[in-house]
Amino acid sequence: MSAIDNGRDRAEGKINIAIQRLAEKYPFHASILEQFQVLSRPSVVTIGVMAAADGVLLLYSPEFVNDLPLDQLTGVLLHEVHHVLFRHILVDPKDYPDEWARTVAEELTVNEFVKEPLPEGVITLELFPHLPSMESTDQRYRRLKQESNRLPIGGPNAGTNSGQIGNMIDDHSVWLDGTLDAKDVDEIILEVIDSAVSAVGTDKVPPELRRSAGIGSGDDQFGIQGLCSGQLDWRAILRQRVGQVLHVRPTFGRPPRRFPDLVGIVPGRRRRPDCQKILAVIDTSGSITPHLLESINAELVRLARDYPVLIVECDAAIKAVYSYRPVKKVTGGGGTDFRPVFDPDFLRRHHPDLIVYFTDGYGTAPERPPRPPVIWCITPHGQAPTDWGRVIQMENGKT
Repeated sequence: MSAIDNGRDRAEGKINIAIQRLAEKYPFHASILEQFQVLSRPSVVTIGVMAAADGVLLLYSPEFVNDLPLDQLTGVLLHEVHHVLFRHILVDPKDYPDEWARTVAEELTVNEFVKEPLPEGVITLELFPHLPSMESTDQRYRRLKQESNRLPIGGPNAGTNSGQIGNMIDDHSVWLDGTLDAKDVDEIILEVIDSAVSAVGTDKVPPELRRSAGIGSGDDQFGIQGLCSGQLDWRAILRQRVGQVLHVRPTFGRPPRRFPDLVGIVPGRRRRPDCQKILAVIDTSGSITPHLLESINAELVRLARDYPVLIVECDAAIKAVYSYRPVKKVTGGGGTDFRPVFDPDFLRRHHPDLIVYFTDGYGTAPERPPRPPVIWCITPHGQAPTDWGRVIQMENGKT
């Protein structure tokens, strides 16, 4: 293993430990962080977040992460989550042309909600005693535009310097590296937030962040832009869910051979196979209308571009199993029983990495989940058939 690989693995392991430490005290933040794709990027000298087609990326410099005390790393990770929650990563600089005011406003807002240690000399409200607390980034931007005494913003690791107003923690330039428009980025953020809320419950979302998380009424209180008014379409949510489940990640339970004593710290190299199979099950009992079947087929076309997709037609029994081809009509019409698809012998025969089940949910399901992850795509007016698996309501994209 090269020194570069060694440093990267240690940094990624350290980030994993920091997230684990946050999980008890900040379960909502930790659940958001667990959805980020953690990637080393040479052009990033500290850390930063950006949105890409398959989710939010946490980009980092191994040197920065490895040199940072663990307690400060937890604070920095909270800082990054707040940039996502408050929609800073989707801001168009043309809408906020005063870069100094915009950057200071963003840093003040995210750091106001970080109670864990941060690197020395960061930008906090203590440096601006005339600014009210608990204001939105947009309100602070308007106030800071009027500032005449503008000390420069220090770079990372600058320490305390009387000639600077404070230091940047992270790299905001990566926000502009993506090719997605603001609506797409906001949809990705909504999906990440929704998954976190579903995982930990609304009671675990800090009260001061609930509006930004879409819980409660009113616009985003602290962000620079508010929430989108519409729900994310179920098809986009399905793509996000599939990408999250099948995204290849390091295995922290299996250490690399050169670090057998670092289980849970340094990630191992065992990964899931590159060609991961999706079992797409269509309930043929009559719950899938021709219109829905057309929409399902369009999504299966997309999935089949990236993964092997095996179609299963099932009502009370399995009627057909075949490699993906355009689905124009299905065979069936009896009652609904989900158990044949989840039969261990059937699953061993086909070895799926993910099961996507399109159904109204009315039927008999096994009490215990199968080993592969399951996504239930529930038709309008349907209901989840079990308390396990991820659920997507096909009516309007709710999850």
